[in-house]
Amino acid sequence: MPFLVTQLSSREALRRAKPVLAIHERILPPLGTDSVFAYVRGPSRNELHARMFSPLDGVMEDPATGSATAATIALLASFSLANDLEIGWRIEQGGDMGRPSVLLGRTTRRGGRVDSVYIAGHAVPVMEGVLRTS
Repeated sequence: MPFLVTQLSSREALRRAKPVLAIHERILPPLGTDSVFAYVRGPSRNELHARMFSPLDGVMEDPATGSATAATIALLASFSLANDLEIGWRIEQGGDMGRPSVLLGRTTRRGGRVDSVYIAGHAVPVMEGVLRTS
């Protein structure tokens, strides 16, 4: 699942971010994606504040996106110069849309390469239903 991942300059810039369908339609498909994962670093370099927009899939904003988060922390861990390293991550997402969530991640580097990525979190039900066939 490819995402366009972009680091923004400030928490305020992230707060103001919003999808524009016409721009998404024009720019993202030629890049091979339909989703934008935007983030800023928190007070700790291992803390991110993030938002994910995918209006081409009918998802204006997702409150918690494990796949994009995993790809992003793997990318960030790949920039380290350390050969062997384990990094714990905390990612806050969804707050700007009124559905705050926290994802916890861990990346490990062995021999100068990212060799594992873990993501965890908790979900809450937002709807429930029954499907009946006749």
